[in-house]
This record gives sequence, C-alpha cells and structure tokens, in this order.
Amino acid sequence: MTVRWIERLAAFVADTPFAAIPADVRERGRLILADCIACSVAGNQAAEMRRLARAGARPGPALVLGTNTRLAPEQAAWLNGTAGTWHDLDEGNLHTKGHAGIQIVPAALAEAERSGRSGAELLAALVLAYEASCRIYRACRARFAIHPHGTYGPIAAALAVGRLRGLDAATIASTINLAAALGVPASRGTLNDGATVRNAYTGMSGRQAFLVHELAASGFTGEADAVASVFGRILGEAFDPAQVCERLGRTWWIRRNYFKRFASARYIHSALDLIETIAREHGMPAPAAIERIDVETYFMAATMAQQTVATAFGTRFSIPFAVASLVRHGSHDLTADGSADFADPVVRRLARRVFVSEHRAFTTAYPGHQQTRVRVTLRDGRVKEAAASHIRGESENPLAEAELAAKFTALTASAWGEDNARTAWAELAGVEAVRSVRRLTGLWQGHATKGRRR
Repeated sequence: MTVRWIERLAAFVADTPFAAIPADVRERGRLILADCIACSVAGNQAAEMRRLARAGARPGPALVLGTNTRLAPEQAAWLNGTAGTWHDLDEGNLHTKGHAGIQIVPAALAEAERSGRSGAELLAALVLAYEASCRIYRACRARFAIHPHGTYGPIAAALAVGRLRGLDAATIASTINLAAALGVPASRGTLNDGATVRNAYTGMSGRQAFLVHELAASGFTGEADAVASVFGRILGEAFDPAQVCERLGRTWWIRRNYFKRFASARYIHSALDLIETIAREHGMPAPAAIERIDVETYFMAATMAQQTVATAFGTRFSIPFAVASLVRHGSHDLTADGSADFADPVVRRLARRVFVSEHRAFTTAYPGHQQTRVRVTLRDGRVKEAAASHIRGESENPLAEAELAAKFTALTASAWGEDNARTAWAELAGVEAVRSVRRLTGLWQGHATKGRRR
C-alpha cells in the first residue's frame, strides 16, 4: 500500500515521455551528466580510491570511471559515487538543499551499461530522478546536524535505475518507500573534522539503489509512507508532502542547479568569487600586506568560519583557509588534495586573519540570494571591498558552457589525455543521439588504457 502523493511522483518518473521533458531541462541534464562524470574520473585517481577499488572487486559490465576496470554495477556505482565527491566539485542545488546529480549518475550509468540502454534513456532517467528526489528533500525541514549526502540519495538513485529498467509506476512507488529506509544519517560534523568518510555517503546511495531493487524483486515491502516517517521525524523535523507534487512537470527545480568552480563547499564560493573581483579591480594583495579580511555572509556560509582545521581535507570546508589559499596562489587547483595549503605557514597565518560573520539580512534573503560582502584591510590602511548577491555558477549567474568544458577537461585530462577529454565532452554534448551507453563507456575505457601506457 502506498500513499497518493508517492503514487503520483512514481507515475511522473515511470510515465513521462522523453519528448515531454523541455529542451532546456534536457540540456541542463546533459551538463549535469558531464560534470558528474568528470568529478568521478578525477576522484578515482586518488590513492584511497585506488585501494578501495581493489577491495572485494567483482568483474562486471560497469566502468570505474577514469580507469580501465569494469566491475559489477553496484560496485561501480559505489566507487564512482564516492570518487565523485572526492574533490568537492560536484554540482548541487541550494533551492532543494542537496547534491542530487552525483548520487544519481553513478547508479544510472552502471544500470545503463548493464541493460544496454541508449544515451536518451540515460538522460531521461537522470532528469526525472533528479526532479523527483529533489522535490522530496526540498519538502523536508532537515535537522541541521544532518549532511544531505546519502539521505535522499538512495531514493534518487533507485528512481533512475527503476526508470532505466522500465518498471511501472506501482513498482517504482514501492521502491521509493524501501529506499527511504536505507539512507544514511549522515553527520555534518565530518566537514569540521575533515573526515573523508563523508565522501562515502554518495557512493552508498548508488550501491543501495541496486539493493533496493533486489529487495523489491524478492517481495520485500516498506512503510506506506516511509518518506514522511524518515524525513519528517528522523532525518528531519517536518515533512510537507504537498510541496513534493506542487506544479509537478511544470516547475523544474533542476533548472536552479549550480555548477562549481572551486574545490570546496558551496557556501565558501561567495567569498572566493569576491576575492577574485577585488584582484581583478585592484590586483591581488600579498599575504604579508594584509591586516585582516572580513567576510559578511549568510548563516550557512558563516558555519564555515573556522580559522584552523584538523586535516588537509578539512581545508575544503573553511572560508579562512580557502580565502588564504586563493590570495596566496592567485588561482585555485581543482584537483589539489589540500595538503600543500594545510602545511603552508603563509596560508595558515593568513587564515587566522580572515574573520567570518553572519549578516542577518543576508540570511533572510537566502537561498534566493546568496549575499556576501568581503572587505580586505591592508596594513597601510587602504581598504578594498566587493559584494555580490549570487554565486557564480548559480542559475542567476551562470557559467558559460566553455567554462564547464574547460572544467571537464581539467578534471579528466590526467586520466584520459587532453585530446580524449575534449572528445568525451563533445560526445556527451550529443548524448541523446548515442545508441548505446556501452559504446560510450567503451571509448572512455580505451582512453584510460592509453593513459596508463603514457
């Protein structure tokens, strides 16, 4: 037995024709697909990910992105999902409070390879699962201690797999309730501690998706409204099902997603954008010339005010460290692991002179606006200021497609080579015309094989 709103959402995922998805929504889906794939390719180059890939590996049809290894679909989804957040460059959506793409793409890609689906079928599954799962988490008043990764991710990934398997609406509805019970009570405390277990949350979403479908096929059942139970009383303090289906098929929240330019938490990007603005207008000041840097911002960004961090990974979740690094180097390395900044005494000293505070009016305007103001006070008394209402990469302040293509190449070139990276971007730009996802990933496997020989 399921409740009406879940049945309606499941029908949206199961029955919406590809042609009914607006053209700009399909385009946004293509960009999300490419961005997530690039993040996974880059993340799988990390030593920890290479060791994880060898643990209990079972050969199968699904590619571990950025390598020439194929594993069972649930294993590939687990690895690609975990790798996808390794550099904290994956897309997200401030208006729906999460990162749906990197929880969907690894499982959807693995299932498309397993079942021989087309690029259009993969794209439809991604877009519809993104929209449905984001609506669920948007309707949840999540507890602040909960990190969104891995919470609604199993639902998101299971929806995409169900669509690719051609399941009917009733079956997909049952998987929603099963998946709701298998999320991770992910701790936001991992950010302050710089704990890399946080990256596993997204990987678990993909792996759980395959388990959900095994349970459903075996006859397991869930609560009639497990979503309301879990997201209204356990992971969240309230859940409003009316929000989930409001203007379903007419309002597409995927249009409001963002793409990242910096390898750090989204809330940090406001300050980094403004440091770049100040550098363009006045030149980047030398760290020794700076008396202090003040960042006024909204509440969620102000939670990342720590001037010291415990680990190299923790530098990704500290505004002071991220600002100090950008001032020190003048640019941002997308795939750096943070260890150089963590050990750099110049960065560490400057981070202690970066002060972050909440501006109540900015918090009130969030998330529609991400207002932030940065003031750089120099030792000679001069003051340089900049302010903005929207982070670069938001739908109101979008990145050009050429910037996203450059990011894709930067993240994949070390595994595939620059020419192959550009070719892969072009292939994904036309993913709707790809007859077999297997052919596409076969090309990427070949790129990685050649890369190993270089």
